[in-house]
Amino acid sequence: MSADYTPIDCNYYDHLEAAATQRRRVDLQYFNDLRQLCLGSGVIETLFIRDKVEYMRLKSGEEIRLDHLIRLDDKQAPLYSDYPDFSCGC
Repeated sequence: MSADYTPIDCNYYDHLEAAATQRRRVDLQYFNDLRQLCLGSGVIETLFIRDKVEYMRLKSGEEIRLDHLIRLDDKQAPLYSDYPDFSCGC
């Protein structure tokens, strides 16, 4: 995956910030640094910037680049608007 950071949509950032403020568990779809699709869930502890790249840190300690985030709950990230939903309807 490209090391260049692509800023995310401001409205989507607001959605992430609201979830962090509410401290609620969220379902996530994202790419890790090896471009592997990851599905998971967690509570967003904080949103932060490191070396001009925006991240979220989950309570578990895992850090996810915001431009790698595909979906948070049922809200698709605008950067991946054409990407299919891989969540399980179980």
